Amino acid sequence: MTHSKIALSALTALALTLSGCGGGSSDTSTTTPTANTNTGGTTTTTTTATKETITGNITADKTLSKDKVWVLDGQVEVHSGATLTIEAGTTVIGKEGTDAWLFVKSGATLIANGTASAPILFTSEQAYDGESEADGQWGGVTIIGNSANAQTGTYEVDDTTTAGSGDASSGSLKYVTINNTGIAVAPDKEINGLSLFGVSSATTIENITINRSGDDGIEIWGGSVNLKSIKIDGAKDDSFDTDSGWTGTVDDLNITNGTKAGIEMSGTTVGTYKNVNITLDSADSEGGLYFKAGSGEIVGAILENVSITYNTSTKGAITVHGDFDNVNTTMTNVTLAGSNAVIKAKTSPDDDANTAEAQAIFDAQ
Repeated sequence: MTHSKIALSALTALALTLSGCGGGSSDTSTTTPTANTNTGGTTTTTTTATKETITGNITADKTLSKDKVWVLDGQVEVHSGATLTIEAGTTVIGKEGTDAWLFVKSGATLIANGTASAPILFTSEQAYDGESEADGQWGGVTIIGNSANAQTGTYEVDDTTTAGSGDASSGSLKYVTINNTGIAVAPDKEINGLSLFGVSSATTIENITINRSGDDGIEIWGGSVNLKSIKIDGAKDDSFDTDSGWTGTVDDLNITNGTKAGIEMSGTTVGTYKNVNITLDSADSEGGLYFKAGSGEIVGAILENVSITYNTSTKGAITVHGDFDNVNTTMTNVTLAGSNAVIKAKTSPDDDANTAEAQAIFDAQ
């Protein structure tokens, strides 16, 4: 056997060894992007990392370590009873062309606790490989919680329901950046950057950054989950969307470069919004705050220290449609600025009376 054949055999053996790790395939990469939470982009270093692929169902506890880049190949589901732990500083990427997304089902737990100096990054394979970053390059992160909520119904993407067995925690997300999300896994079934369905207040959601979502930045259906220190930039639909009787609080929310509503509220809902800054310039905007009551619904909010800069003539800094909850809605230090700093009815004259109620609460603060 020649020396060249011996070298080739050794390389082949190494490749076979790597491909057997973790039930998927592995390879190496010579660049490691890390989250840049100031710009929403990535910073590339020249360290070597091993890619390891994850497919299918996670039915037992699993840890994603920071020494590898983890590749979601298609829909990856964490099933009830299993805990998926992601170490601080870890990068998780959605494989191009596979409709990749992470789906944490009711009864399962996601522990993704980054730090300010070592955030966790979810992004697309294209972005990781140095191509242009854009919305819709992979799916996103979905958590189905444990809270029973009569309004919640079924999750819009796959008709999953919550266990409804109490208010157990679905885990913890801290210092997590989620970029380039929003594929449609079926017609009219797009994945948001972060979807929270029936998630309880026992779950921790803090210091989350969403950049370039092809659908909503964050959407919440029901539950009582609280969120703190949230940044959403460049969402192609609503930046922060609450539905189906969500009763939680979001504190320190910053929204920029959104396309539709800054905050959309629907379902019979009175959520709490504190220390919020919204800047909207999109011609497709539906309002900085959009009270969107459907048939039989009544929508309100508790608003404290909310600033809206609205620079488009499409709707208003606050837009009202349908029944407005003038009994439970409160406004404290709500300020409107920009070229269209008004409260406006979406459909006039049908929404005029409800808009007048919202205006009266604003004027009385």
